[in-house]
Amino acid sequence: MRSLKTLLYMGVTHGAFTFYLPYRLASIDRLLFQTGIFHYLAIPASLLGALIIVQSSVEIVRNGFGTPAHFDAPKKLIVVGLYHYVRNPIYLGALFVVLGDILWFGSRMAFLYFLLYILGFHLLIVLIEEPILRRTFGSEYEEYCKSVPRWIPRMMK
Repeated sequence: MRSLKTLLYMGVTHGAFTFYLPYRLASIDRLLFQTGIFHYLAIPASLLGALIIVQSSVEIVRNGFGTPAHFDAPKKLIVVGLYHYVRNPIYLGALFVVLGDILWFGSRMAFLYFLLYILGFHLLIVLIEEPILRRTFGSEYEEYCKSVPRWIPRMMK
């Protein structure tokens, strides 16, 4: 059941805000720059982002015993898989997808959306998600925050 809820939630939220909306904005506005050789980096960036989103969602279902949805959050703190390297891999994956749109279309609208997406994610994390995680998981989450960065993945430990 968690898998189905995750599929529905991620399909609606990331389907709309990570895939459809930035693609539509970018496809109607190609004025920021000519992408040239960077055009070919769009597909790997978008694929990497999609794989990060899927893998992180699977980790939440399998190891967190919940879903990525705020209303059915994980019951256990996830510190394995991609969560071992960065605290917010789903959001990072979403940024790679939107970066793919920027590289493909050279769109100023996609670039603006990307900047607003970063700001929105950061505010959501700092103002809503992290306080909830601190209340839910206490010192375990505090230790996790000390050893795993919020945005830039650590490469080794």
